Amino acid sequence: MPKRLLAGLFILTAILTLLIPTSYAANRKTVLYKGSVTTAYGSGSATYVYPTADVQRPNSSVERIGTLKPGSSIDIVDVLPNYVEILYGNSTGFVLRMRIDNVTAVDPAATPRYGTVVSRYFTILNSEINVKSQPHANSETLITLQAGTHLGFVDISDGWARLIFKRQYGYVNTDQLPALEMVAPTVDSASGDIPIAVYNSFYNIAENEMNLNRMENLKVGSQRMDRVMLPGESLDFNGSVGPFSARNGYLKAWSLFEGELVPSSGGGSCQISSTLYNAVLPLRGLTVLARAPHGLNGAPYLPHGVDASSGGLNFIFRNDYDFPVRIVSHVQDGALFIAIYKEMST
Repeated sequence: MPKRLLAGLFILTAILTLLIPTSYAANRKTVLYKGSVTTAYGSGSATYVYPTADVQRPNSSVERIGTLKPGSSIDIVDVLPNYVEILYGNSTGFVLRMRIDNVTAVDPAATPRYGTVVSRYFTILNSEINVKSQPHANSETLITLQAGTHLGFVDISDGWARLIFKRQYGYVNTDQLPALEMVAPTVDSASGDIPIAVYNSFYNIAENEMNLNRMENLKVGSQRMDRVMLPGESLDFNGSVGPFSARNGYLKAWSLFEGELVPSSGGGSCQISSTLYNAVLPLRGLTVLARAPHGLNGAPYLPHGVDASSGGLNFIFRNDYDFPVRIVSHVQDGALFIAIYKEMST
């Protein structure tokens, strides 16, 4: 082959290499968010990159494909309950969500707010069901729920409905479910009976005094939160659902303060504000004005980075839609369910 032709091919290859985005090389995955490895654990702390997202609590025996230094920039192509998938070399890898920081959307107008989970279906159980850790009957049971429990699901595949259970996916056999209803895909397609967003979180139902008190606080706080918000109206969580005092029906229970469990009146109220925050996240017309997480590790009943403290801190958002929205909650047997509706004029 002539040297001139070889030189031309070399130049063409170099140009194509520059033009083809990294996301194309990594299974054509598009970068959704930019972020960085957190510096919160110190300059000598290594963040590991894993080949899969299958292990909930990875230890030194789990395979790693690399390490990242604090402050390293990352390109995020997918967000899972416990991990983010990032571009790594010519492929992708997985990093724990608690090890990243400063996440921003590449295209904010077209990309959901970081951590958004869109639940597309919901139902009310008519019998006891088990939420499984994998989509097969022999996998671990994560929680057993009773008839009357309200549940939202992310999607359905091969006869299994998938939801977020704390920091992992959970699965329910659809043969055990009553009819599944769809969440409105857009606010324009919503009606008074079809929610525009739903979200679940789960809690421990062990029968000890502090936990029973916590469950009572969830019921009291949820009842105080349910409301209709007019256009332009804000919900100040502490101002509306609190004060978290005995006078308002709250009991002393464990709550998270700077990542530590401490007893406090109204303990558990943060789970209500956090679950509400996740119901708000998919809705562009609800503007978050104030929100703070629970320290470095966040609240364990939700994926990292999407909790919203109450009490000492606060969660506030405003209805910027041109229609009222209605907030409805349901607490039962280990599941807190929040739905937001487009309130129809009469």
